[in-house]
Amino acid sequence: MSSRDVEYYRQRAVDERAMALKAEHRNVAAIHEELARQYQALVDQAELRPTLRIKVPSQVLKSA
Repeated sequence: MSSRDVEYYRQRAVDERAMALKAEHRNVAAIHEELARQYQALVDQAELRPTLRIKVPSQVLKSA
């Protein structure tokens, strides 16, 4: 997942929480809260995933 995706999901979680606070009906607020939790879970999962970085010696690149 790209950093742009993570930022998108993070903002969606914020937006869903805001909509939950503004909702006039409890069931609608609960749906927004659930969506916020799911977006946040995507963010948390991406942040916990290790990033693989491979260092290639410059000599290998020059001979290719």
